[in-house]
Amino acid sequence: MTPESAAIALEQRVEAPRREQTRVEAAPRAVPRLGRFPGWLKAIDAIQRGACSALTLGVDLGVIAGSSFLVVSRPIVIAAMAPGLLFVLYVSNIYADRSSLETQGVWSFASSVMVPVAVTTIGGTIAAEALRWPVRDVLWFGAAAILGLLVSRTITWTVLAVARRRGAGLRRTLIVGNGQVARMLQRTLSECPAAGLLPVAMLALGNGNGSAAMVSERTAAHIARSIKEADVEHVVVVPEKGDAPILECVRGAEGNDVTFSILPPMSEFFLHPSVVTQVGGLPLIPLGKIAARRTMLPGKRLFDLVVGGLIILVLSPLLLATALGILIFDGRPIIYRQRRVGRDGKVFTILKFRSMIVGAERLVIDLRDQNMNNGLLFKVQDDPRITRVGRIIRRMSIDELPQLWNVIRGEMSLVGPRPLPVEPEDFDAIAHRRHTVRPGITGLWQVRGGNRLTYEDMVELDLAYIATWSMAHDIRLLFKTVPAVAARRAPC
Repeated sequence: MTPESAAIALEQRVEAPRREQTRVEAAPRAVPRLGRFPGWLKAIDAIQRGACSALTLGVDLGVIAGSSFLVVSRPIVIAAMAPGLLFVLYVSNIYADRSSLETQGVWSFASSVMVPVAVTTIGGTIAAEALRWPVRDVLWFGAAAILGLLVSRTITWTVLAVARRRGAGLRRTLIVGNGQVARMLQRTLSECPAAGLLPVAMLALGNGNGSAAMVSERTAAHIARSIKEADVEHVVVVPEKGDAPILECVRGAEGNDVTFSILPPMSEFFLHPSVVTQVGGLPLIPLGKIAARRTMLPGKRLFDLVVGGLIILVLSPLLLATALGILIFDGRPIIYRQRRVGRDGKVFTILKFRSMIVGAERLVIDLRDQNMNNGLLFKVQDDPRITRVGRIIRRMSIDELPQLWNVIRGEMSLVGPRPLPVEPEDFDAIAHRRHTVRPGITGLWQVRGGNRLTYEDMVELDLAYIATWSMAHDIRLLFKTVPAVAARRAPC
């Protein structure tokens, strides 16, 4: 069955149960028509997307070695530097099998490889001084590696763009949404094949009859059937209000190998421009395979151990002074322990310097009506439970520093979604995706505003962080955490 006939069959099957007000439409017969995806084009597509495979790694290693061979006088420099650079690229998450939306053009790849190449070149320069190699060879290697990789990606992108304009190498796409915006997105994707997506069906959502839970289950079933019968590889969600359409898509796509994107409202586009890509002028946020479990982020654990250990060593005087201050002015205990939800929904014990009176958790019920936040977040203005020392250490987030031990033990990461003091079952299907990685001491939520943001903002930022993770991004967030904490006007 062809994708076009599958879309028509879907439309016929869902017209009957009109009371569900869920409709699947065939995509318009726009140019280009869906063509084949031959093996050689799949290989080029995998290289362009940076798929973590032997093919991509082997091609990049050959490009790095071949380009540097033209300018480096000593082969031993190439033999040592080329595998080293490939390893740094790997741990920097350059090879992460991104969607076609995220890998349009060459400039995004160029900005991603600059830092890993610079780090490798600096390390090579230090090694060259010790081994008495010509430093100029190392510098020439770095320049040649960047140029070679950019030329390689320019070639793969050119081949892909030409093939996609001719209708080959396009991924079958389901659009979930209502109204003119969804139809405009449908036309835009059809008219901009370089993005690699071709809509084969559009599923319009309505309120339907019955309870919200019943409608949600029926909608998820329609999405699951649409994905299977039209052989969909990518889903674009056009939500109107709230996260319900996204939640239904996640439920419907569970168990299917599909990637997701969201067409956000314009307010969201301006709030989070760093995670937005564009197709024909329309902003799209790639979410990756949010219906699948996220694999271990390469190099992140090693980074946590090395940097976390160094931070503990450097801040040991501050840790000791804080412990003494709590002991003298507020008494024991010095360390506060609390259950938090971690990776894969497993509960662990988080460590913090005690900043509240003993038994503060028992007073939460009395303060519920003063909660300034929503969802699973809780914050009270001028919280009466905070001690004198607690106000000082919370203002600068010094109370969070014992969590470095959680990082060393592997329960947390330096950067990641913030763990919450609730039960795993309190999270819905979308928020539970936060737990596919280790929780962090800091992250996008803290840098963007912390407790000033809503629970929905926190979930959205955490999912964006997971979908766009890179080592360079973690480093930027760590550096941004210090001024973000210093700019606070009240303890969080």
